[in-house]
Amino acid sequence: MLILNLNMIIILLQTIALYLISQYLHLSLSFTSRILYIVLMLPGTIAHETSHAVVALLMGARITEFSVIPSGDTLGHVGYTKPKIPIIGNTAISIAPLIGCPVILLLIGRYFGVHFDFPQTSFDILAGSRFLLDGTLSFITGLDYMNWKTYVFLYFALTLGAGAAPSKTDIISMLPGLIVIIAAIYSLNYFGVNIQYLYNVFSWLSAGISIAMIPLLAVTIIVGMLKLITFVRRAWKFI
Repeated sequence: MLILNLNMIIILLQTIALYLISQYLHLSLSFTSRILYIVLMLPGTIAHETSHAVVALLMGARITEFSVIPSGDTLGHVGYTKPKIPIIGNTAISIAPLIGCPVILLLIGRYFGVHFDFPQTSFDILAGSRFLLDGTLSFITGLDYMNWKTYVFLYFALTLGAGAAPSKTDIISMLPGLIVIIAAIYSLNYFGVNIQYLYNVFSWLSAGISIAMIPLLAVTIIVGMLKLITFVRRAWKFI
């Protein structure tokens, strides 16, 4: 039970980290040209909103609006009726991009010959941080920077990784369902129900988030290094 609770905490921290990384890239890249940023992020936006729409249909909701045109602080949005599965339905819809975008990225990575070290179902999520850092380092050093396919993949890694990140609305929508899930887990455990399968579900969810975070974090490091080099070059001119 303790391990399962820690798993949920790790997933929550991963989700927050993914959100913060995507926001950093949003600020860094949209600063030069918002229109160019919107166009570059379009594949990730489509994947993000499509993930919401597909799971909404699975939860018994009806799609009332689908848009990948920016509105306010969002790059797109999906409108849908109330899911037939209460509370949990909204949570499933909110976390859908955390699964949908990494799956698409895995398929694209396979096409371009990029290898991901995908953890086993039973991996210890407490070791997820080490896996994330080691995976990011090996990802950066393992790319063939002389191959044009690498840069195409990095583009998709950027847009789909950012697309996997939850919006503020997603985070707010998923909280009630997460509270219910935690309460249900405690209840099942209290009555002696075997909930080992839930550990596997959370393991795969955490692994999926890691798959999105590794290339996105790598791109973030590359963007940060480029910004640092630009800053140093500009500062050198004044010396």
